[in-house]
Amino acid sequence: MKLLILWVGIILITLSVIFYLLYKYIFSDSSQESELNKQELYEKIMYDFNKIFPDRNRNSGGAQFYNYILDNYNPDKKEFDLYNQFYCSVSGSPIDPNRKNIKDLIVMRDLDGNNICGDYYRCCVPCNCDLMKYAKVEKINISLRDGMYIYHVLTINDPCINKSEIPKSVTGFKCNNTKTSNGRHTPSGRLIIGILHNSSLCEQSDLDKIENNEITGKFCSERNSLDPDSLKGGMGDIFVKLSLIGDNDKNDNSIKDNSLKNIYGEPLKKCRKFETDKNGSWDSEGFCSEKGGGVHQICFDVNEDSQDFSENTGQSDWSKNRLGKNHCMCLGAWSLYKAKQNNELIDETYDELTCDAIPEISLNENYVQNWNTWNGNELDDQIIDGVNSLMEQCYKKGNEKQKKFLQNKYNILTKSRTEFHNTDIYNKYKI
Repeated sequence: MKLLILWVGIILITLSVIFYLLYKYIFSDSSQESELNKQELYEKIMYDFNKIFPDRNRNSGGAQFYNYILDNYNPDKKEFDLYNQFYCSVSGSPIDPNRKNIKDLIVMRDLDGNNICGDYYRCCVPCNCDLMKYAKVEKINISLRDGMYIYHVLTINDPCINKSEIPKSVTGFKCNNTKTSNGRHTPSGRLIIGILHNSSLCEQSDLDKIENNEITGKFCSERNSLDPDSLKGGMGDIFVKLSLIGDNDKNDNSIKDNSLKNIYGEPLKKCRKFETDKNGSWDSEGFCSEKGGGVHQICFDVNEDSQDFSENTGQSDWSKNRLGKNHCMCLGAWSLYKAKQNNELIDETYDELTCDAIPEISLNENYVQNWNTWNGNELDDQIIDGVNSLMEQCYKKGNEKQKKFLQNKYNILTKSRTEFHNTDIYNKYKI
């Protein structure tokens, strides 16, 4: 019996030693090794700083950092990911891994307009805002030492397309025939300035987290509502100027000078409530402009009563995820929505329109047919319900001047369209 107890004791002691060694050398030491490796890699790229930026000016140097890593280090995936955490893609500022609070969850648009969420390593918080507004991501394959991997890379138009417009405070770009020679490009030709870490298509929970964050939500919303020319000084100003080189949208006067009018005859307002909201079917600036001839022109407030809008118009239930936000609805979908209500097919809703964000052109004659068409789900003469409901809601919301303009637009549209003439709304507002 004593011998048995002795052997059990020896076995327990041996197992304890084994577990201790496993913890120490596998878990503890590997963690220490990982942190040591991260610091070594950071010190390595900092040692090469003068090679990356011979004049020591790293302003907007994300492209140069990214290019140097691939050209000189032959990294595996782990190393590649770490190296690309050590600089801010917007400012070019080095990011010491010992610093705390150096990354944020952000949302970016890809070239197809999809929302891509991921972690961004930055020097200071305005860089988040500027990146989300002025850059795009592109999915590419990157060949590394241990294989081929897919990444969402951060991109801007190559500023060397017009070398003379590069800010004087940015000196790191080597331009050769309108192309940055010390940078890398995506298949579309855009210039890579870094990577979006842990990226994927955004879930609604991701977007909610970004929107509710004090920085990526509130702060960025305020900053990104400013015109680029209002940003004076600092790295954000430099990066914005750089990113807009070759961007046709920067010269879009219909946005810049608010020449687009709303149904009150006044400058069109943005439909987008939150700058981080990328899902509203609006243009790049948040307007239901549809300058290319589209039909997403009804600025619609998705509230408790109207959250079933998409299902009620023959779509999926996506509008429930838009609760509390605005959305640029199709003219035809809006007409069908109101036609179903007037035919008592669904519950009636009120006051869902943001009228000053609905473009004047939606009530022009050439758009009439768009009110009557909706993916084969139309009701006969649904345009009557759509136009009349808009008239009723927006007339009530307007001041005297706005009411007069809207009433005139309504009368011009409906005067020759006899289907309106027997309606209460037409007889109420006809001139």
